[in-house]
Amino acid sequence: MQQTTLSRRRVLRLAGGILAAAPFVHAMAPALAEETDPVIVPSRRPFGRVIQGGLAVRERPSVKAKRLRVLKLNEVIAIKGQTTSDESPTAYNKTWYQTDDGYTYSAFVQPSENTLNTPLDSVDKKGFWGEITVPLTESRSAPASKSYLRYRYYYGCVFKVIASVVDASRVVWYQISDEYAGNAFYVKAEHIRPIPPSEFTPISPDVPMEEKRMEVNLKQQVATAFEGDKPVFSARVATGASFRMADGTVQNFGTTPGAHRIFLKLPSQHMVGGAAGDSDYYDLPGIGWVSYFTTSGIAFHGTYWHNDYGKPRSHGCVNMLPEDAKWVFLWTLPTAAYEERRVRTTRRTDGSLVKVY
Repeated sequence: MQQTTLSRRRVLRLAGGILAAAPFVHAMAPALAEETDPVIVPSRRPFGRVIQGGLAVRERPSVKAKRLRVLKLNEVIAIKGQTTSDESPTAYNKTWYQTDDGYTYSAFVQPSENTLNTPLDSVDKKGFWGEITVPLTESRSAPASKSYLRYRYYYGCVFKVIASVVDASRVVWYQISDEYAGNAFYVKAEHIRPIPPSEFTPISPDVPMEEKRMEVNLKQQVATAFEGDKPVFSARVATGASFRMADGTVQNFGTTPGAHRIFLKLPSQHMVGGAAGDSDYYDLPGIGWVSYFTTSGIAFHGTYWHNDYGKPRSHGCVNMLPEDAKWVFLWTLPTAAYEERRVRTTRRTDGSLVKVY
């Protein structure tokens, strides 16, 4: 006997056509017609910055759903909650954000706060570490809104603040010291939260170094911290990937497997690499909570240029959410000093063990 496959729409039409002859079908039809409401849970942050222009807001959390509008690069949206869907662009990341007018895929939205801070009128000669607490802000070449735009800084970026300056309009600006590009960077002070020295307090300092280790599972794209055999922290990550060069060749930047030791830490770093024009070029100021474990330049660090964890996509480093990278920074050895821009072990064996496999 020949089998016929009926579409969902066809089933509904047939059901409607036999309602008069079979009243009991009436109770089934509405159930078939209803879409399942997504289960919404609280999101990590209440706002999101659009990382990739052209991102769609859809009627439902599905790539098949009707497109309601298109988001612009660096547009800031409210995140009312989040959900997961099997109708996502990828199988490893099924998270969607609920917005005021629909749903958008999470990979290209950076979760953020939008918190303003009370500016400090003065900064001592030692300066302080500060983090951006708004979705995005601008650094200028002078403490004035119309001065030359140097960089855009994003939520979670960390910088060394060295001075406080008041402009003619009584707006307070912080002067930023960039170890790569100098000191001519000014950001509105209300956009930066001073990080107190207490936030550099080590996590679990009583646990011996030989009992602490980080493990990075390349297949699962997960980093886990162990104290002895007990896992105490775990986070999804994005490790090293391959990139196509301008000449058409493909270069592998995979995270190096093996046993390593953390030997260098920086609360903030401006990372620049690759050649302008190549797909592997990057110029990223204010990367926070950097913990290097290979001499080739592989580190754990915070990330603000994507929100797509669970897939290799870095230049070798272990990309993490800023708060996750900060946890690793504080839990591992060597211990960072608030007054120093960097701390380095005297011997490689003095740092925490990192196993990559």
